[in-house]
Amino acid sequence: MKISRIVLFALACVCVQNAFALDRIWNMRYTFGPDARPSPKFAAGVGMRSDFGSNVLFPVNIMGSLSNDFDLGAKVDMYTYNQLDNMEASVDFGGRYRLGGGSFFELDGYFGLNRNNGSAVVLTYGKEHFVAKNFSNSYEARAGFLDGVTGEDGYVKIALGSSPTLHFGKVFRCMIEINASGSAGYLRDDFMVDIIPKIELSFGATRVRVDFDIGILQEDNNDQKNIGLYVQTAL
Repeated sequence: MKISRIVLFALACVCVQNAFALDRIWNMRYTFGPDARPSPKFAAGVGMRSDFGSNVLFPVNIMGSLSNDFDLGAKVDMYTYNQLDNMEASVDFGGRYRLGGGSFFELDGYFGLNRNNGSAVVLTYGKEHFVAKNFSNSYEARAGFLDGVTGEDGYVKIALGSSPTLHFGKVFRCMIEINASGSAGYLRDDFMVDIIPKIELSFGATRVRVDFDIGILQEDNNDQKNIGLYVQTAL
């Protein structure tokens, strides 16, 4: 118990000293990021992401399974800008249908709660494939619609991602999420690629994850670095 408390405290300190998904389509989901694992019967979580400055995101979510095939959840995101002078909030309601073999379809409805924020609908196909007992790879293909994700003149935003993962028993996981996104008709100005190393620890029914988002490619829209901490527990 003492060791687990020390680890949790250390991870929290790292996060306070220093992640926004650079393209919001990757945050438009009821989970805290790509995750192919089935939901517990009921779970709740909190997190914090920072861009090393005054921009901070606080997500809170609940999720659960209706059956072996259906998961449901909701997440509220609260953004702060310029040391709490400006705040934004959004809510996401989502559901997931499992096809078997590690595959699923997910539908998320995103609603900006501020006057200048739009809404969006995001459809996801995902799959987790175990290459070996201790190594898996997860894939996602996402399509986002409406102005909350495409902008006022956009039609559809496409996002593709992959997460190779090393499993060290049931306690510790190391992964690298690699994702790319772009809007139809604006690919040259809107294309982003992110590399996100992650570590995750499990303490019984509680999962703790730290990730570090590294934006690459274009300097004008994809050159930020972010860090995040998430804690979720089954209830």
